[in-house]
Amino acid sequence: MALALAGCAGRPESGARQPPPGFSADTFTREGLISGATATEAGCRALPDGLWVTIGSRHECLRYAAGETERRQARTALVHFPGDPPGVSYRFAGGRAHVDQVSDFYEHTPGSRRIAAEALAGAMHDLPVFLMGRIGMHGSSGNHAKDRHTQDAVLLVDAALDELKRRHGFRDFALSGFSSGGQLVANLLARRNDIRCAVIASAPLDLALYYQRQDGITSDYFAMHRSELADPMRTVQSIRSDATVFVIGDDRDRSVPHAAWDAWEAAARLRGLRVFDAEVAGSDRPEFGGGATHHITGVRSLEAAYACGVGTPGEEVRRALVASEPVLKPRGRRLEGEEIKAAFAGRRLAGVVWPHWGTRVTSLILWGADGKRSEFHPAHPERPVGVVQRWWVEGNRLCTTEDGCNAVLVDGRFLHVVKGEPPRLLMTFAAAPPGG
Repeated sequence: MALALAGCAGRPESGARQPPPGFSADTFTREGLISGATATEAGCRALPDGLWVTIGSRHECLRYAAGETERRQARTALVHFPGDPPGVSYRFAGGRAHVDQVSDFYEHTPGSRRIAAEALAGAMHDLPVFLMGRIGMHGSSGNHAKDRHTQDAVLLVDAALDELKRRHGFRDFALSGFSSGGQLVANLLARRNDIRCAVIASAPLDLALYYQRQDGITSDYFAMHRSELADPMRTVQSIRSDATVFVIGDDRDRSVPHAAWDAWEAAARLRGLRVFDAEVAGSDRPEFGGGATHHITGVRSLEAAYACGVGTPGEEVRRALVASEPVLKPRGRRLEGEEIKAAFAGRRLAGVVWPHWGTRVTSLILWGADGKRSEFHPAHPERPVGVVQRWWVEGNRLCTTEDGCNAVLVDGRFLHVVKGEPPRLLMTFAAAPPGG
């Protein structure tokens, strides 16, 4: 997704973190995302989250973050593929794609991504959760701009899923893909027979249409590289999967043309797939600029993949999506007022803010004993982000100036802030309260 840039988006600053041994750059950083990275087999295999994969003569290291894999011997694993970096813009020069600028919110560390995976798994009982780093992103080697939407990217991710199965022992997948991550999922359906569920959210399913200029003419980049790209409208003809598939998005989406969704769905149904389509409200993050895009639907993709993965009938999942009802039901014991104070006051908690999913992964929040709520950058914990807010406890509810007053549930070592009725997840923190 190419967005106009605002605020902290831009070129990276000097003083970037050193890459892991064997890597030429760290693609967790903006600098590494722009330059791309190479990796050695020894360097990749030394990482607990590294998957060394080979296609033909090409070798890459794909990184992932995992949640609750040690405690769960599950048949199905939920694997999520993210969209393009938040606030990214691309330029095309010399027949190649380049990352021009990207938001500071893109940057993470292996630890901050792992916290997000753990928080998600803490809310998604019964399934381990894996957050895959796409080629050239989130610590993986490769060049994001060059590899984006390509057949190589699909083949490398396909090989990585095989490695993930061998390493962790599960049998099949519930795949979730947002935006360009959804393009990967659509193409994987044509290659694998172990996909139990696939959720494709706000994805470019017709690359000819996606790369079309505003005047209707096919872009030079697409014309030059068409044979290298993995267009779901072509690969759909090769699908032989019995997966349950959801195609979700907002018809007002300004980042990805929704016109292709119906055509892809029709072609997929002809191949025998069970496809459920659902119109869902896409959101935006104003700090990235660009006005209203109605594009961000990543959290609904995760919810649907989880529900399908644990056996919820497809039509039931679709009805909840269309009705804007929560698909993922919060669990846990509700905390009393004094317990809430003990759980939050003076503590810096890391986890997931569910409405932000799809643009930001991990949130790091200090709940000051003085009633100030301050957020910090997950990759740079010393760096504050956003505006300082107020927080307080009112009765048996946690209140903030942004989100109002909401209940808090404790579930093992996880804290869930839940909103509304029926309740839906607002925040999940991977930290148990005192005595919890």
